[in-house]
Amino acid sequence: MRSAYRTTAVVDWLALEIEVARPTQFHWLQNLLADHFGDDTLEYIRAVDAGAGNEATRFLIKLNDAHCKDVDTIRAALAALGQRHTLVGPVLIKELEVSLDFYPNDDQARADLLPLVARLQMSIAAYGRHHRQVGPSKWPDFLDSTRTPDPQQTFYVNNNKRDPVSWRVYHKITDQKLDLPRDQHRARVEFTLRGAGLHKYGINSLDDLVERGFVGFGDLLHFRQFIPMPELIAGMKPELAQLVQHATRRDRIMISLYLFGRHAYHRDSRTGKPRNGGRPKLLDHSRHTERDDELNHLVRDRLRDLTRRFSTQN
Repeated sequence: MRSAYRTTAVVDWLALEIEVARPTQFHWLQNLLADHFGDDTLEYIRAVDAGAGNEATRFLIKLNDAHCKDVDTIRAALAALGQRHTLVGPVLIKELEVSLDFYPNDDQARADLLPLVARLQMSIAAYGRHHRQVGPSKWPDFLDSTRTPDPQQTFYVNNNKRDPVSWRVYHKITDQKLDLPRDQHRARVEFTLRGAGLHKYGINSLDDLVERGFVGFGDLLHFRQFIPMPELIAGMKPELAQLVQHATRRDRIMISLYLFGRHAYHRDSRTGKPRNGGRPKLLDHSRHTERDDELNHLVRDRLRDLTRRFSTQN
């Protein structure tokens, strides 16, 4: 894996909420940022509390990957705004998207890129509350436990516009609806956090993100694999082994669709009676799965690299 693919983690975009001392219109801020970055990119800016004349004091600013690659770049942009509009209070983070990219190093790895996308789609431990979907973003299809996604389409977990945490896994061959050069084609896994999803990790402000870094998000890019059936049923009574084999004969395909065994019923080792009043304990992962150490170690290393790049201040 490490020799076949160059991997990197990036902040794909970052949505900040700022407050200015005097009401203004969003396009003045937009023009200031365009002049500051000098690349003809108009950042998405929305007034949070627009009043008369569409003026506001609070704005949501969404910075793309080139403009939020590190804290120095972000703070320089905020300073450019501050020269014309006094900023009030802390800069809040409202949404954050982090991506992990796999770039093939040679023709063989490039030929194996779609199988890698399929592996990532089927092994990411992203459970969420909603059905898993695959397809174009406007009309995705729902998956059940007997289907696997097409690696040429996007695999979704949760809604990436509303839910506190959501995931996408896909073969990235376009950017902003434009075709990418062949050497930029890659497998991508990304998660998006907003609201309670950010608060769970103690992220409220830009300073929080700098202080905490990205390594703590490793559980959002966690991969697992199924324990081989002979190993799983070893030592089981024949009746239980047969039940497990029958119950899972079609479902051992996708980790994120597989919930069998996640509810554990614990018993006291001395009395044999159920603990917790016989109520099940919800496990983090199914006992029928195990960590994919190859992918998880790589994730940890790339998130550590991202923390260094993002937080290094000149």
